[in-house]
Amino acid sequence: MYKVAEEKINEGLSPFSRIFLGSISALFGFMMILIAPPTDKLIYFYLFGGFCLVIALACIFKGRIRQFLGSIIGLVLVFLSGWYLISQILNDGAMFSERSGQSIFNAILFTVFFGVPGLTYAIKTKFGFNDRSPNQ
Repeated sequence: MYKVAEEKINEGLSPFSRIFLGSISALFGFMMILIAPPTDKLIYFYLFGGFCLVIALACIFKGRIRQFLGSIIGLVLVFLSGWYLISQILNDGAMFSERSGQSIFNAILFTVFFGVPGLTYAIKTKFGFNDRSPNQ
């Protein structure tokens, strides 16, 4: 049963799902870039917009390009989850908080559910330079 599930995951998203997710991601990306305020927060709008556009491109392409873009997305998630966890520890964040609040526990959950899978994907695909190519 595990092998069947792994094969299904390695097939990737259906064409409808890729088109839908890619379109919404592209829309979010362009909107974040267009509505960026001329303040010191401008760079964050551009970075998030660029991240959304990378997701959209990963939905469009196949093969090694998708693996490369997916690895970039995965490493961004690893970086963000690590930064969140370290900032909570260094800033004496609360160990537990509300589910929507910042806490060390929530940072650990974010790392486990987003950072670890992102790192796993990047390692598994080797940035598209892997001989075996899942998600073609």
